[in-house]
Amino acid sequence: MTSEFASDCSNCAALCCMALAFDAGEMFGHDKPAGLPCHNLDGFSCAIHAQLPESGYRGCVAFECLGAGQKVTALFEQTWRDQPRLARPMIEAFRQMRDVQELRQMLKAAAALPLPEDVAAERQAWETELTETAQELAALAVFDPAPLRAWLKGLAAHVTR
Repeated sequence: MTSEFASDCSNCAALCCMALAFDAGEMFGHDKPAGLPCHNLDGFSCAIHAQLPESGYRGCVAFECLGAGQKVTALFEQTWRDQPRLARPMIEAFRQMRDVQELRQMLKAAAALPLPEDVAAERQAWETELTETAQELAALAVFDPAPLRAWLKGLAAHVTR
């Protein structure tokens, strides 16, 4: 995974620890609804980070935001902790940015495929559009991933077996 898709928790407002929901069980030690901070959160850091697996939080260890958390945090001047009214917009931006980052990662991987010139140009155009989308909150809010997901599925025809 390239650094542009790596989580950087030190530059994030703990969005995964606040935005996501999880149920107590094999992967998580307690129930947590979406939009509320995890009870293990201390500021923007996990109080039990060094002991997540043995504390029953293997799901936290397995989760990868693909850099969406720090990208969203950088788009806002304040955080949900500073201004609680920002919780909902940050959650929505985090959800959208996670989708954008996943799609960007797929497009980067598709660059290694033996694509015809016109399809390779389309791939590059999608990648450029998504990179620009990821840099602006307004663009993120209106981005519809469905056409790109359909286009990516069509790349299967270019994979040799």
